[in-house]
Amino acid sequence: MVNLASKLAIAGVVSVGVLYQFLIKYLVFDVLGVGRETFSIESYGHLKCEKVEELGIEGCEDMWMHEKTGHLYMACSDSRSREQWLPAVDHLNATGRGLVDRIAVLDTRGSGRLASRIKWLSIENFSGIKGDGTLNLHGLDIRADDNTDVLRILLVNHRPPIDPITGEFLDAAKHGANSTVEQFQTEIGTETMRHVRTYHHDLIQTPNRVAWVSDHSFVFTNDHTHKHGFRRGLEAILGGGNVGYCDRRSCHIAYDSEFWGPNGLVRGKDGLIYVPNVIGSNVQVFALTETHHLRKLHTLKTLPIDNLSVDQNGDIFGAAFPQVYKWIQSSSDAFGVHPPSAVVKISRAGKVHGRAVDVDRTVDDYTVEKIFEDDSGVLPGSTIVVHDVKTGSYFFGGVMSPFITICERLSR
Repeated sequence: MVNLASKLAIAGVVSVGVLYQFLIKYLVFDVLGVGRETFSIESYGHLKCEKVEELGIEGCEDMWMHEKTGHLYMACSDSRSREQWLPAVDHLNATGRGLVDRIAVLDTRGSGRLASRIKWLSIENFSGIKGDGTLNLHGLDIRADDNTDVLRILLVNHRPPIDPITGEFLDAAKHGANSTVEQFQTEIGTETMRHVRTYHHDLIQTPNRVAWVSDHSFVFTNDHTHKHGFRRGLEAILGGGNVGYCDRRSCHIAYDSEFWGPNGLVRGKDGLIYVPNVIGSNVQVFALTETHHLRKLHTLKTLPIDNLSVDQNGDIFGAAFPQVYKWIQSSSDAFGVHPPSAVVKISRAGKVHGRAVDVDRTVDDYTVEKIFEDDSGVLPGSTIVVHDVKTGSYFFGGVMSPFITICERLSR
């Protein structure tokens, strides 16, 4: 009996050691970033950055730039309400949700003060919650028409759960959010956007980001497999989340394995789908098949990345969290905690735009590099970075941040 107990004790010690080496150590150091060294933006002497705080542009989770005009579209809220209602990080107080979420448009290449170049899009033909016309914004994507000024907008909208009979809010901790994807349409230079349709489907469970693949179809990430419950809390360890596909007829799951927090996916100019995993600390690369499912091609090791964007050259930029644990702290104290931010650039040898590519080329065709970072609160706990090739400027937003940041490259 003593011998058996000794063997069990030894086995237990070995198991704990293995668990620490291959899981706990990875989560603490690689994902959360405990002990990871970071640098201030001043370390990168070729950048000049400006925090934009006075225009009411805050809580901007996501951005998209119109390449021809430099108009920057931003999905914004207010930072205080994000501390109450942001289902992606289990902030589920629906009574504290934001009532002012809207799309801001900044003319980044215009002249004059920034205040004179900002517009807020008003909404037409959208009822919101109980007829209030409100949105609760997260990720977005916009598809520009090649021949007109028309823009097709997709927005992730985290509606609160409501009792269909009484109309009262339900407990979101028990039911999760009642999220949808909303389609709007606008034109360059106008100040309104018209609601086109709502995508509401059982498979749109925990949507985070959307990406157009054609005029009438898109892919999206569910950042968790479960809206609520005990199993959701284990997804950081066991994995979870998936990528879905929707068109005008229906939706289906396009890929649902090997994800750990799939987040701000994007469709590259090469036609491939790039999906960052925050907990997995990687970007997975997929091809969209004829049946509208995803075929995995590569896994690129990175820092934990939130959202991806694509510039005019086809390079992909990721807003990364060098120290995730500090970002988690900031999610409950957006004005008091300023987590480090970093920019990861993913470039591909022999970039091909707008036509079929050899998707089976090797992972060695990709270059992944951290191009700069900041640990001093100049960058806004960034969840999105957009690069303008024409001007060389970078634009940063953060879902919890009370400001955005604009950085310009200086001549060396």
